[in-house]
Amino acid sequence: MSKQFVKGFLLANAIILCTSFCICEFNLPFGKAYLSNPTVFKMHITQNFFMAFAVLIWLQQTFHHKGIKYGAYALLTCLGVYNIFFIVQGRTGYLALVVAFFTWILLLCPKTYQLKMTIVALVLGAVLVIVPNKANVRMHTGIKEIQTCLAASQINLLEACSTSMGLRIIFALRSWELIKEAPILGHGAGSFEHVSKQGDFIIHNPHNEYLIQTLQSGLLGLTVFLVWMWCFFRSACQQPSEIKNMFIAVLMSYMACHFFNSFLLDSSEGHLFVILTAILSSRSVHFKTQH
Repeated sequence: MSKQFVKGFLLANAIILCTSFCICEFNLPFGKAYLSNPTVFKMHITQNFFMAFAVLIWLQQTFHHKGIKYGAYALLTCLGVYNIFFIVQGRTGYLALVVAFFTWILLLCPKTYQLKMTIVALVLGAVLVIVPNKANVRMHTGIKEIQTCLAASQINLLEACSTSMGLRIIFALRSWELIKEAPILGHGAGSFEHVSKQGDFIIHNPHNEYLIQTLQSGLLGLTVFLVWMWCFFRSACQQPSEIKNMFIAVLMSYMACHFFNSFLLDSSEGHLFVILTAILSSRSVHFKTQH
């Protein structure tokens, strides 16, 4: 079943990748997608996040095939990286791909090759920083948004922090106030609220998994969440090397991106992690019965 899920996940991302390129290169009409950010699946955060995992699997597959399949997986890997960094505006996907790639390299390579591979990765990273691309622009924009928000006066705070990263600063400050009121058991589900600048809707997502776990369930809930992540890590370590590396790389991506998104609250990302947990749990049970 897990193999069918992976095949389906990769096929879906290959179709998304092809469609995204067609929108960008040939101005293919597709729903609300537009040239500057050709998102096909849900929204750019989710698409780039999922595409980062697909790229990691395609990269891994290039090491297990030869001939035409080797070329096909290598091409998909390159196109996926290009789509993430140069076409779609999903900062979370940039972080997910970088963290997953470095984790996978460190786990895959013997210690004698880790330094060489790290140097190669740093050189590639430097190229991405120097060469104009969506990731470069979006990261600079994010830093500027944070600086503008932090420098704003109390009167102009909501206006100055109405951007993507600015709102995350507001969410963090509001979450911290709630946590201080009930640090042990929290305020319960749905306790976070932020009224939009226009006042026409209420935001319940602080875009930080660690904060939402703590403000809703207190330090007790945060502990349970971290224990769950630790159990995921421990179960992954029991698997064969190839599977272990992939699961740990994905886990590290989730843990890093949790600082900027509440991925267990977001439906697509949360469902994916639950499915991965179920797959890993079934493999762990099978592993124990064999031993």
